[in-house]
Amino acid sequence: MSYLSPTTRFSHAPKPLSCVWLLNDGQRSIQPPEKGISVIANPPTPCATAWYHAFPARRGMRRTKIIATLGPAIHSQEKLFELVEAGANLFRINAAHGDWQTRHEWISWIREAERTYGTPLGVLLDLAGPKIRIGSLQAPMQLREGDTVRFCLTEQQVDASVPLPVPELFRAAHAGDRLLLDDGAIELRITRVESECLEATVLEGGELRSHKGVTLPHRTLALPSMTPKDREDLVEGIRAGVDWIALSFVRSVTDVMNLQALIREQGADTPVIAKIEQPAALDDLESIVEVADGVMVARGDLGVQVDLAEVPILQKQIIHLCNQHAKPVITATQMLESMIREGRPTRAEATDVANAVLDGTDALMLSGETAVGAYPVQAVRWMARIAEVAEEHLEFLQVGELNTSVVGNTTVAVARAACTMAQMVGAKAILTPTSSGGTPRWVSHFRPYQPILALTDNERLWRRLTLLWGVAPLLIPRVRTTDEMTTQALIAARQTRLVKGGDRVVLTTGVPVNVPGNTNMIQVLTIER
Repeated sequence: MSYLSPTTRFSHAPKPLSCVWLLNDGQRSIQPPEKGISVIANPPTPCATAWYHAFPARRGMRRTKIIATLGPAIHSQEKLFELVEAGANLFRINAAHGDWQTRHEWISWIREAERTYGTPLGVLLDLAGPKIRIGSLQAPMQLREGDTVRFCLTEQQVDASVPLPVPELFRAAHAGDRLLLDDGAIELRITRVESECLEATVLEGGELRSHKGVTLPHRTLALPSMTPKDREDLVEGIRAGVDWIALSFVRSVTDVMNLQALIREQGADTPVIAKIEQPAALDDLESIVEVADGVMVARGDLGVQVDLAEVPILQKQIIHLCNQHAKPVITATQMLESMIREGRPTRAEATDVANAVLDGTDALMLSGETAVGAYPVQAVRWMARIAEVAEEHLEFLQVGELNTSVVGNTTVAVARAACTMAQMVGAKAILTPTSSGGTPRWVSHFRPYQPILALTDNERLWRRLTLLWGVAPLLIPRVRTTDEMTTQALIAARQTRLVKGGDRVVLTTGVPVNVPGNTNMIQVLTIER
């Protein structure tokens, strides 16, 4: 199915919303206050403001989510708040860098931003994994084409050789293999392998600095999927209340299942994102997608492990498979790379972001652009703007084009019916109360035009839902009956100002309420005038 529909302009779309101002007399206004009227700093209720940040008024209704990686560039709470205002929905903590004192501070800023803006913000902890790096150099080395370089099994540089403290690499390497340094920026060909040293000829040179990454393409190293440091970071992350955990260098579905077991041992249920960056993972991709809670197309390491020319096609294939299984998928790495130094993206980068949206990605991730870049806020703004424009050309759900391989699942059937009904009756929104996240995930899978308001009384789930395409998570009080759920859902919908009196909405519920996986009822309701 083609995602392009150049002539489509949905004239029935809701008009963009204006910012809501909370005045000192308790009244809310969609117009800026008159001069002399003070404004209370506290925002409207979480239900009211979640909509504005999921589909911000100043950009229209953006359905694709944005993940911003934290780093030295986000050096203050004020700077993080600017990222939220620019459109960030989730924040990535890269466990390969920094310490937990800094990470705890970031998480506290994120939770304060939630209270300030009344919107959920997800935290994604990205475990470092068994990344292979060279050791410490006495000084940067300039490697030139044709040079012969010697690598030895040491932590520190002791002579002209390059320290490489990874015995597994020496056991896996063969003469004739390619050896890539610094994420592929430097390429060598191995000419000789010994037990603790190897020699290689430089094919493409460059400056080599300490602790840069090393890749041995097409060779599987006997490394564990998680290091002792990963296990420590996992425990600390669960204690800190992170919302998602990403597993690096996944090779098989077993790696994902082992991490899920470790999470359960900690008494947690934190969902797992499987990062696809190894050729072995591509061989087991369908099983990984079925078991993982989400997937990341990690194009950085993937692009040095496989032929770079294959990466765009692999991206589309991975996204398509995730869409089929209703698993959220993140597209990552070098999306707006030039904005580490420049205030505007290149045309090629804008096209890359738009194509990921048209491919069907749930979320777009910024890495160095926000972690160490000179223009982190501008990077988020540009990504949001490009995604919004690309979404104007998405081919939204059409009746008769609903497809899924799942048969016999009531939740999936109700989600499909909700999307069909919403389109046929001209509903302004689809309301999906949830205790596990399953129903909004499947409604999102069908890509309806209507916004998906996911209602939950679970604060952890409220944050996790920020990753799903088209979903605006709303926090509501706990209810005991279906009637109470219906009442709270309609109140929450009204507070978003998305719907008004006389509008129709589609509501999915379960009888009895608060039972995971029990969505079994669907209603078309009209908002009272």
